[in-house]
Amino acid sequence: MPLSSEEMVVSGSKAIEIAEALTATSMKILQLLSEERLDVSTIGIRLELSEAYISEQIRLMEELKLVKVNYERGKRGIRKVCESAVKKITIIIKNDR
Repeated sequence: MPLSSEEMVVSGSKAIEIAEALTATSMKILQLLSEERLDVSTIGIRLELSEAYISEQIRLMEELKLVKVNYERGKRGIRKVCESAVKKITIIIKNDR
């Protein structure tokens, strides 16, 4: 059964990186983004966290390919609009080799 593009399976050092990134905050962000595309400011407002903190979390999750980011024109400059890149993450603890 082929994996969908929204499913991520990780093991080894990549699994450790993903596990370290999956904090309560990043999980809340992913849950919000699984419902709709949102900009960093809106995520901050909804989670009652600073825009700077959300931006840092988004940067980390983007590096790990958990979210996709696009820059779009807004009323006051450029907005960083985010969407979830994954719906399911499978972490393999031990490979059978």
